[in-house]
Amino acid sequence: VGGGGGGGGGGGGGQIPNGWGEVSYWDADRIEAGDWTPAIWRSPELADAAAQYANHPDLQRIGDVTKKSIPFTTRDLFRGAFERVDKSTPGSFGVLDSKSADAQTTIQSAPDKYWIAKNRSESETAKMLSKAGHLLITVGQNNSTARLTATASSQKYVGVGWMPVLGFSETEAKAVAVFVNSTAGRLQLMRNLGGVLIFPQYRPAGVANIRIPDIKNRKILQTLAACWELTRGMRVPQFRDGECEARRLWDEAVADAMGWDAAELGNLRRLLHREPHVRGLGYNQHADAPEG
Repeated sequence: VGGGGGGGGGGGGGQIPNGWGEVSYWDADRIEAGDWTPAIWRSPELADAAAQYANHPDLQRIGDVTKKSIPFTTRDLFRGAFERVDKSTPGSFGVLDSKSADAQTTIQSAPDKYWIAKNRSESETAKMLSKAGHLLITVGQNNSTARLTATASSQKYVGVGWMPVLGFSETEAKAVAVFVNSTAGRLQLMRNLGGVLIFPQYRPAGVANIRIPDIKNRKILQTLAACWELTRGMRVPQFRDGECEARRLWDEAVADAMGWDAAELGNLRRLLHREPHVRGLGYNQHADAPEG
């Protein structure tokens, strides 16, 4: 994957007769180390690729890059000091509120609710907005019906269904958003499970562990940021709908920026589209198959 990296160990086995499933084998030292993430995936190739990206020597942990903690503004907004209001309310600020399929439909952040300090305190609002970021990453989503894992914009926002990630400039945030939405980013994020498989919940510590490219590298930064500009207005289909131009362009930009094999990323992307908890169907099921 992407020129190699840590992790590794998937393979072997094969199809179980009569379509009952597939057997694959994994390195015992991975399980002994507490990495049970292979159980997330139907495809052994995706399980192995996800582990490799999560340990890739050419990628850096978000937490190590920003040197900042990721504020959980969901909790802050609901502590009682703020309330939802109409967009026209003086002193209100935009928030990425919902993580539903119809809230964020493009890689460019779009506030869908507006909030204000209950006491209309400007200092209370300023304190909250000090936690706003150009980059926001989902706090949890339905792996089948959601559309994006991260959004970015020139404007800074806080979120309820989205975590602001501080420490990135506007251009850096746009570049990171492309990577986190790429197949390499999605595979990593989906390893940090909580709750149930189909609707994982993410927390700041898990997001801080996601590995991203060296955005201080001029070529990497410019390549990924240019892809954000190219795709910023493209409405992205739900994950269960699979392939789209934006997802293909994100993977191609990542491959170009990192010197990775675009065809290999494309193969992983198509395997991800087929995952049962993404597509909503098993490998041997078809959307037009009769019920019962």
